[in-house]
Amino acid sequence: MKEEFHTYAHRENIYDADTHMMERPDWIYDFADKDIRDKLEPIVEGHKETIERIDLAISNFNQRKASQEILLKAKEEFMSWNHKGWEGLGAFDGKERKIANDLLGFKGHIVFPTSAFDQVLASKEDSIVLGGIKALNRGMSAFCSEDPRMYGAAYIPLQYGPKVALDYLEEAILNKFSVILIDTIPSKGGKSFTHPEYDLVWKKIEEASLAITLHVGADGGWDPVPREFYNNGGSIPEHKEGDAPRDALTYMGIGYNAELFLAAMIFDGVFSKFPGLRIGVVELGASWIISWMKHLDQSYRAFRRLQDLSHLKMLPSEYVLKHIKITAFPGEDIGWLLSNGAEDILMFASDYPHHEGTDDPIGRFEKTMENISEEVKNKFYTNNFRELLGSQLREL
Repeated sequence: MKEEFHTYAHRENIYDADTHMMERPDWIYDFADKDIRDKLEPIVEGHKETIERIDLAISNFNQRKASQEILLKAKEEFMSWNHKGWEGLGAFDGKERKIANDLLGFKGHIVFPTSAFDQVLASKEDSIVLGGIKALNRGMSAFCSEDPRMYGAAYIPLQYGPKVALDYLEEAILNKFSVILIDTIPSKGGKSFTHPEYDLVWKKIEEASLAITLHVGADGGWDPVPREFYNNGGSIPEHKEGDAPRDALTYMGIGYNAELFLAAMIFDGVFSKFPGLRIGVVELGASWIISWMKHLDQSYRAFRRLQDLSHLKMLPSEYVLKHIKITAFPGEDIGWLLSNGAEDILMFASDYPHHEGTDDPIGRFEKTMENISEEVKNKFYTNNFRELLGSQLREL
């Protein structure tokens, strides 16, 4: 008898701009070259309690794999959203993730790495970092190969200079990636990613019609909140694991790196030179986007007579509308954003299987959209994602 399950998706053609894989402790070693394998840092910095949690999740996965009865129970419990993180269905196994994708019912998913990303960047030597990034991208390709609905994001290390970035970009194209992940903040003493030397990188991205993504945590370790702010007579909040802000103050600055990077892309003329670039801003909040567009235009008016901005053929906010899409957190007022200028920018994101995605992201978004038209909802759930992917979108 055929199993019947209702999908989580409440409408057809929902695309999810933010999902993750949750890597096993030994995952990266399966894809790393022999000369760096033993030099990589441990995942989650070897944190004992987290490793024990992952081991338990792997044990539960093995039970699901061995028993159809246990797997059926996991499917039945899926919509309760009680199991997330490493315990999420398909968190680290591509074949099981296909089952989770069937239950979610979305047409497509952008997939990002999680702990292995920090693991690779924690290495002390540049050669190990760069080798680890190659392993990371190989592993992402393998994970996403199980389901054509998954668009894995290949990490391109811009901070090592345009030549290195181009090498990794060409490998990503060779491996048929549709989406790339880049940093926003240049390394200390390095060149801006908008420097003319990077033009060959942006040109290659445009020619390949790749979707660019920015994501929380991909910022070179930059912290927008100086530690002195915590010298306030209180105590520094303990940081929870992952890339989530550690407290209310750091949440206020979550989008600063994206604001600076994207403003530089506009004011330095990168979008003017490469009009085919498309950037998705993921898990960096969205409430700032409307006032930021106003701020961009005001900055342009204030400084266009003091510096050469003649290469801008449109208002900065018009470049935003043409080139940029953004995801929101489920707790943000999506209805207000969609009604005040973000209808052509905002994309749906679940953050599955991360806990930050809440137990019902669709429900929380829908609560704020009572007065939003079907046309605008369709942009949020479908069209804006499709525009970000462009010609890379797979029609399934």
